[in-house]
Amino acid sequence: MTKQRMLLLFAAAGLILAAVIGIAVYQSHLSPSEEEITAVLTEFIGQLASGDMKRARDMLTEETRPLLRDPGTVLGKTVYRNLSLKSVDNIGEEGDDVFTADMILTAPDTLKIMATAGVLFAERTEETVPAEGADRLMEAIYTEILSRKDLPMLDQFCTVRLELRNGRLLINADEALQRALEGDSLSNSDLLQKIGQ
Repeated sequence: MTKQRMLLLFAAAGLILAAVIGIAVYQSHLSPSEEEITAVLTEFIGQLASGDMKRARDMLTEETRPLLRDPGTVLGKTVYRNLSLKSVDNIGEEGDDVFTADMILTAPDTLKIMATAGVLFAERTEETVPAEGADRLMEAIYTEILSRKDLPMLDQFCTVRLELRNGRLLINADEALQRALEGDSLSNSDLLQKIGQ
């Protein structure tokens, strides 16, 4: 083999190696790292816990922002205020610019809180209570329970989808995420009604 052929061979191998490295570097800059995905989820939960719903909504894809409901009750506000991100695992790429992550949130156990409120309400009322008085009593009971330092807590699991749009990583919210954020209070309310019947 001549020197010239060997030089061409080394040059071709160098070009192929440079192309492979270039593609790997390019893709690594396009796809967010696990740390970046975890940071986005941590910031999102932090915004909810601080009560900044506007900034939390800004972290969602535009079409899913309406799914993030304002906490309209004392219970809802307490749940959001006490949210914390326990872990983020199984981060993966679902497709072009779409990623998933399994998230475990620690949140107040709304089922236990609602059950406790129901028991206290039954203990403190007679069979017939005017609706206006019942509402005030229930509000006072919730205020009493939610001001305790030993709120019952539980871990909520949720798989979250994230999308890279215009260089920004956004959360693609869905009903499963909303239920996890709210401690599935809607389902808990239905369950309590069934238990009470």
